[in-house]
Amino acid sequence: MKILLVGPGIMPIPSDGWGAIETLIWNQKIYCEALGHKVDILNKGGLKAAVLAKPWSYDVVHLHFDPLTKFWDTLSIYFGFKLFITSHYAYAAFQKKWDCGYEITFKNLMKSKRLIVFSQEISNVFLSNGFKGKIEVLPNGVEMKQFSFKEKTLYKKAIYLGRIEARNRQNEVTRKIVEKRSIICDFVGPIGTPDFKVDHKYVNYLGEWNRAEVHENLTNYSCLILFSDGEAHPLVVLEAMAAGLSLVISKEASANLDLSLPWVYVCDTIDEVLENAEKAINENGLYRKQIRKYAEENFDYSIIAQKYIEIIS
Repeated sequence: MKILLVGPGIMPIPSDGWGAIETLIWNQKIYCEALGHKVDILNKGGLKAAVLAKPWSYDVVHLHFDPLTKFWDTLSIYFGFKLFITSHYAYAAFQKKWDCGYEITFKNLMKSKRLIVFSQEISNVFLSNGFKGKIEVLPNGVEMKQFSFKEKTLYKKAIYLGRIEARNRQNEVTRKIVEKRSIICDFVGPIGTPDFKVDHKYVNYLGEWNRAEVHENLTNYSCLILFSDGEAHPLVVLEAMAAGLSLVISKEASANLDLSLPWVYVCDTIDEVLENAEKAINENGLYRKQIRKYAEENFDYSIIAQKYIEIIS
């Protein structure tokens, strides 16, 4: 097939740093091309860029920027090409948390013919609201071969990897760690909130890592903390498993996981985060090979790419 992937046009593709959408789009291109398909990327907005890309000349166009849903739906009707749309909105599965901007986007998505969503929970939201088109669930994927893996962890501590912002609740977790002093946690990621402060021996801010540093350094830790209050299917969770880390996560960050696994800790409160992180750090050595195998068998991008091609064919 000939496939056109449409990105947000905010960051370059591939991204060397923070850009989960951009990483996903690049992986789709690389792995679908490995399967013998022709894949191009359009990472510019506007009518002129869209028309110059000649979307009608592709078998499939896949939009990864839902604010442009109405625009691309109109183009697909006018030019007659096959369009799939994926929403990357973090709160897509949690309707009570939507802002007014996504409510408008959602109404446009409801009129679309074909959606690819990250979880069954997101699919259920669309179906319960009366979606009549074709909707398929496709989890995020991870490049297993890119991640270093050590059978024994280097650090007996946690890592909180991701953009530092209110949705990810690093400030709340940091304050509780300083109060309880039960674990040590490193924080990595761009700072998106002005009040993030780490000046205590139990919490360390290591700045931003590029992709190569994530691939190399993540396996040095015992567990990942992600106590976010909204996620579609967080790539960082898959990356952590590829590196052998246990997971200490919120329910909102648990999409597509087998929650019965002994190294998956789903937390409702910050106190639970610390309690489970301490346990995960101590027990991670028992499960590292099992964790990586689980990630490889379920989320390696070679598997996800195969499923993707089946969906869009």
